[in-house]
Amino acid sequence: MEVVNLNIETRKKEDNVKSLRNQGLIPAVLYGKQADSILILLSRKEFMKIFTKHSVSSFVNIVSKEEGINGKTVLIKEIQKDPVTDKVIHIDFYEISMDEKIEIEAAIHFTGKAEGVKLGGVLSPLMRHLPIKGYPKDINDTIEIDVSFLKIGGIMHVKDLNLGDDIEITVEGDAPIVTVIEPALEDAVSEDAKVEGENNAPTQS
Repeated sequence: MEVVNLNIETRKKEDNVKSLRNQGLIPAVLYGKQADSILILLSRKEFMKIFTKHSVSSFVNIVSKEEGINGKTVLIKEIQKDPVTDKVIHIDFYEISMDEKIEIEAAIHFTGKAEGVKLGGVLSPLMRHLPIKGYPKDINDTIEIDVSFLKIGGIMHVKDLNLGDDIEITVEGDAPIVTVIEPALEDAVSEDAKVEGENNAPTQS
């Protein structure tokens, strides 16, 4: 899986988090099974620059002047955002071990052109991410799924995937991933959504 470097500093419990955020910093915490929680902070600008190009499921290599955390490999466990501005206001990082299984939300990439699409159908993804579990050396933050065999009305389920013996999919096998729908059905769905929007529109007095 992809590894990205991220500069991180430690912070004190008494630091004013609002002031830190106003300075363009993101307060965060680093924790793991074998270590106590460590209060840290990082540049919002650097974080956004890195993770507009890379998946937030990537392994993160910590770069720091603090010997206690420099070189640690972590995953982003949770990102909190301001409900009004949508800015990142806090991040939880989880330290991982190469001999410990981890669980991530892998992004799904569909490949190939479905048979049903060639006949006029429309590919309709029902799942964009797939929760998987495995050892860090075996895991990947993206999963490519070939949909070329799908016919109109065909559905691919989780149980149809084969990711190998080293990867466990942590969602029910009957969960649908993608289907190919008829154009007429897509038009009907779009028309229903349009009518519903018109019905819910505020009336003028």
